[in-house]
Amino acid sequence: MSEGRARRFLGSPVTGAVCRLLLGGVFIYSDSHKLLRPDEFARLIYGYRILHPDLVNLAGIILPWVELVPGLFLVIGLLPRSSAALLGGLLALFIGAAALVMMRGLSIHCGCFLPILSDRVGWPLILRNSVLLLLALQIIIWPSSFLPRRRAPGTALPR
Repeated sequence: MSEGRARRFLGSPVTGAVCRLLLGGVFIYSDSHKLLRPDEFARLIYGYRILHPDLVNLAGIILPWVELVPGLFLVIGLLPRSSAALLGGLLALFIGAAALVMMRGLSIHCGCFLPILSDRVGWPLILRNSVLLLLALQIIIWPSSFLPRRRAPGTALPR
């Protein structure tokens, strides 16, 4: 594929919509159980041994909402660049946390898709989060939305 064709494909509104729906959908789906069982999610966060124990419960309550709202925004096409940037930052943080857990030799579940799919922290998790991070980067670089673009004040409508 030539560079021009690759740019057209990556910049296509259809590609952007697919990336937004995939990334937003993954975060919406992953948060369903976390919102209902913040205590269970907090125990998994504690297993990473990164946060101070006093902050684990707070993270178990707040993190699912920080993931859910931008996920919903991506699906409906509201503030796609900002939503993808927030989720991309979280994904980078999750990749770093997984790498740290692996360096420490801990064997824990990631807590990503409770209770159905709770992978152990390892290379497959880092790979999955890296692919999701690429989706976020596509949205940041070539944002698209289902909503019509706002026009600048004082400009005429196109004919």
